[in-house]
Amino acid sequence: MTSRVFFLKDIQSEGYRQSLSDQDLATLEVYLREMKQGPADGEMDIAWQENGKGYYQHLHNLDTINDVTEREKYLLRLQEDIKLWLADDPGNHMVERVRVCLPGNQ
Repeated sequence: MTSRVFFLKDIQSEGYRQSLSDQDLATLEVYLREMKQGPADGEMDIAWQENGKGYYQHLHNLDTINDVTEREKYLLRLQEDIKLWLADDPGNHMVERVRVCLPGNQ
């Protein structure tokens, strides 16, 4: 299981992808597969949320940022990323769950 997260804008950038190591590219492929397939059932979804698998890792990352300014920057970037993901893949379960869990959306 990977705990690395990516932002869609970065993923879509050929330059960004070319800058990744072979290991990071392999991690990206797993991440994209997780994003496409999502958790198989409710129990797996809960486990993915608790463990920060796939897109849920963004919530874990957000929780670890203590600096208010940095947290706001990450939150804004994440909100933009959510818009991009949902425009590309409307109704993506993980992205929707993260969106709902963000401050102000509960």
